[in-house]
Amino acid sequence: MSIVIGTSYVWNIVTATVMGLQAAGFAGCASRQKSRLDLPHSAEVGSRAAEKLSDEQNEEFTRFQKVNQSHIDYLPLAQSSVLLAGLFYPKLSAYAGAAYIVGRFVYSIGYIKCGPEGRKYGVFFICPSIVTLLGASLYGSFKALSLV
Repeated sequence: MSIVIGTSYVWNIVTATVMGLQAAGFAGCASRQKSRLDLPHSAEVGSRAAEKLSDEQNEEFTRFQKVNQSHIDYLPLAQSSVLLAGLFYPKLSAYAGAAYIVGRFVYSIGYIKCGPEGRKYGVFFICPSIVTLLGASLYGSFKALSLV
């Protein structure tokens, strides 16, 4: 069986690229936030540099860092899934990838503004999109191998 990459697959490439840009954008926000708080670039949550912050500043710093780390943790899974699922189901995976991007944005803003309680709205988009992408990748692969 050969896989033909059509023009609709371009949306998967665009989606994967936007995912990377979104993660880089939030990394930049976290970096600018360190500068605003007058912290060294190498400062991490719980470090000596962060000890000089007020409780409110420390909470804000921690939220930005957790959002940034969450983006970095899930980016490889999200990007590879949207590209692999797109080989078999380009439109479905592009839509699921777009839902992931929206969910990440809602998750990030909610977490930064409201703390852990605020991230739940973004998870409503993120989890179904990841499950859809992984399911489409696996089902398409099994189908190509004539296992289904």
